[in-house]
Amino acid sequence: LASHVCCDARLQVRKPSAVSFEAATTLISTWCTVHVAFVRSRLVGSRRLLVHATAGGVGLTASEYAAWLRLRLFGTAGAPRKHHLLRCCGVRSTASSRQAASCGHSLASQLGGRRLDGVLNSLSADFISTSFALLAPAGRF
Repeated sequence: LASHVCCDARLQVRKPSAVSFEAATTLISTWCTVHVAFVRSRLVGSRRLLVHATAGGVGLTASEYAAWLRLRLFGTAGAPRKHHLLRCCGVRSTASSRQAASCGHSLASQLGGRRLDGVLNSLSADFISTSFALLAPAGRF
């Protein structure tokens, strides 16, 4: 591991004192992950995007990024307190990430017969097939 890094001064910001060095370093990889996913998906304006595990680091970052791009965001979370957190962050459409079948039914109902334009996935097993079933023919996964 390197002990130093060189970068353009315009890209530097002061680390808030309340944020540990370890936490600060994760911000870079989280934002880069989301940026690359969004750039490669080419989703912009009024598109429907599903982000699994939206209350996690990548999910919260994706929800903020989606707002900048004016995407309609659908999110999944497990605990009720996480659904509350997502609503406080502006995610209006949420579904449970505890059971794939009920998640799929809830999202299908919220989509009202429309399909998703993209899915940012971090879940496995049945959630993958559930997500594909909700994806439009030209959708991005």
